[in-house]
Amino acid sequence: MHTVGRPLNHDGTTLDSLAYELVAHSSSFRRAYARGLDGRRSLIAIRVLANLQSGGPLRIGELATREAVTQPTMTGIVNRLVADNLVERRADAQDARASAVTLTDAGRQELEQARTAAAQSVRPALETLSPDDLEILQRAANLLGKLGDALTE
Repeated sequence: MHTVGRPLNHDGTTLDSLAYELVAHSSSFRRAYARGLDGRRSLIAIRVLANLQSGGPLRIGELATREAVTQPTMTGIVNRLVADNLVERRADAQDARASAVTLTDAGRQELEQARTAAAQSVRPALETLSPDDLEILQRAANLLGKLGDALTE
């Protein structure tokens, strides 16, 4: 385990090492998510749908920033999602010259199916855990949700 910074408690855990471990382990879940998609849709396309679900209508530039890609790359991703009727472009309420991307009902359904498939790929590993560990993991999942919300603000 990577340890940096001031100890947080008696076992030497630090905020820095905890952040490091969370980031390192999150890649395993991204891979499980991608495996659950079976090549039907790219992981970044699913993340765009998730951004639109949680963030409401967003401009291409904001989506590109959130996903750390260039605007032309995001434009291509959004164009494919528009062609598949998963998102649509609408006039931006703040600036009539710009457009905002919104999630369609089909996009919500696609996101739900992707998340369900990803969850099914994680379930076998969960089945190996004790009831106590599952309870701890449920609490951790709730905390990760709150942390994720804080990171997107």
